[in-house]
Amino acid sequence: MRIITKLVVVLCVVAGGYFAYSKVYKRLPTVTIKTEQPTRRNIVHKKVFSGNLIPHKEIKLKTHMTGVVEKLFVRVGDYIPQGAAIARIKIQPSTKAIEDAESKLRLASIARNEARTNFLRNEQLFKKKMLAKQAYEKFVTDWEKEKENFAMAQKHLQIAQRGYTKEKGIDVNVIKATTKGTILALPAKEGSMVQETSTQSEGGTTVAIIGDMDQFMFSAQVTDLDVVYLTKGMTFEASLNAFPEEKFQVTLTTIAPKANEKGLERGDVKFDIEGTISKPKKSKIILRAGYVVLAEVIVEQVQQVLAIPDKMIQEEGHTYFVKCWNGTENINKNVVLGLSDGLYTEIKEGLTEADQLIIEE
Repeated sequence: MRIITKLVVVLCVVAGGYFAYSKVYKRLPTVTIKTEQPTRRNIVHKKVFSGNLIPHKEIKLKTHMTGVVEKLFVRVGDYIPQGAAIARIKIQPSTKAIEDAESKLRLASIARNEARTNFLRNEQLFKKKMLAKQAYEKFVTDWEKEKENFAMAQKHLQIAQRGYTKEKGIDVNVIKATTKGTILALPAKEGSMVQETSTQSEGGTTVAIIGDMDQFMFSAQVTDLDVVYLTKGMTFEASLNAFPEEKFQVTLTTIAPKANEKGLERGDVKFDIEGTISKPKKSKIILRAGYVVLAEVIVEQVQQVLAIPDKMIQEEGHTYFVKCWNGTENINKNVVLGLSDGLYTEIKEGLTEADQLIIEE
């Protein structure tokens, strides 16, 4: 009887202990090791450049006279042929200019009258065969030349006095397009003053900006760290910021041999680049000058290599390692890295496709 009682007591104690242990154990958090394996994928290292669309050809039309814009014949966005009238300039009368023109007209009148007198006198001699034909022709030429000079002096005086003149139905004070294209801007408004250009390349007031909108160029500035990846003639893909789904091919045509001067003044080393854009034939997008273009240049790429997420790679000194799970414990495996695209990195040595990489949360 005592033995049975003791046995019952022992069983109760064991059962109570097991029950208490089970309760406590269930309350403890369960530790789960999350892992993933390396995968094979393509790694592409890209450089992204931001630039703009510019017309293939853009002309700044400057005035060849000083005065006031009397009338504009075009509006921004108009397509114009070569030779089309852009603006009429009313020259402001200048006392000095008028005096100079009057003086030149008087001198031209004197020279014309003298040439006329010589011509008439020698014409009679030529008719009487008292003057050689060669000598007579010289007086004829002088007479014609002085008549032309007098007419030109009259025209210059009219311009100085009235601001313009007409000859054979052509306005000499009308600025005309030197090329066909689309009017991109009209910096000079009606009533504004314009200054005569002294040379072809600098000075003077820009009356209009004309661009060839049939073909566009990609224009951008890249840093000295990025320009080393570019070569003239290379092609790359680009898209418009406004239409990211549309892809274009850009062929690089120009890489500046010298950094941009304005950038250097700010301590910003950037090189100007340009390239032609090939628009898909089926594309219905209307391109406009100034659109932001995002170009992607493939610097380097590898195919179907063993790769892992960048966030799994840890660094200690000059060594890189990855935390792995061998079934019972965590171990660190040293790895040799290859190409990275910013999300995944190629693993050249140290891992296999069977390794279990620990995902740290």
